[in-house]
Amino acid sequence: MSKVKFNADEMMVMAMFEQPTRTETMRYIEEVVPFVEVEVFSLVASTMKKMRSISDMEFSRLDLKPYLQDVVAK
Repeated sequence: MSKVKFNADEMMVMAMFEQPTRTETMRYIEEVVPFVEVEVFSLVASTMKKMRSISDMEFSRLDLKPYLQDVVAK
């Protein structure tokens, strides 16, 4: 198991674009990169870098639901 730690903002990015698998989620995030604001790009880039370093199993164990609720509530 890797020791990658995602911060709350990175978890929120993954929650917003969550798909059934890590690979599909990353692909979906990559599709929106051209449309993200400059201020958000570094967050998206750090999230993607960390996502590349975890396994599909580790991704499936992440509990992203609470972070999605944060997005919906804002």
